[in-house]
Amino acid sequence: MKRLVIFDLIMAILGATGAGAALIPGGAASMGVSTDMLVHAPFKTFLVPGIFLLVVIFGGNLISGILLGKGLGIGAYLSAFMGFITGVWIIIQWLLMAAIFPIQIIFMIISLIQLTLALWLIRKYKLPVPFSAYQH
Repeated sequence: MKRLVIFDLIMAILGATGAGAALIPGGAASMGVSTDMLVHAPFKTFLVPGIFLLVVIFGGNLISGILLGKGLGIGAYLSAFMGFITGVWIIIQWLLMAAIFPIQIIFMIISLIQLTLALWLIRKYKLPVPFSAYQH
């Protein structure tokens, strides 16, 4: 489970960094990212992506890392969900930006590893589905 905690925390840090760049005025430009990339997007600034990165990517991965660190099985399920959500987020970026950047490929690889590792842990430890009825 320690490896999965590491992946969760890496994704949380990367999400917070991306959110900071998107939400702090001039942050995106300082990283070489221009609003010109948002040509096909339904918004004109990085506010919406920044909020998503902060709340969903950072928050979700931080919570799953904390839950896993405490040894709670629900953390593995949340981690698998976060790996899936991050992968979908990257695919949406590719479609809206009509371009693929190296950082997106890195995010996609990490999210696939996170998803795979979480599913492997769920299966290995036969973790019960959260909030499911269980009879003895």
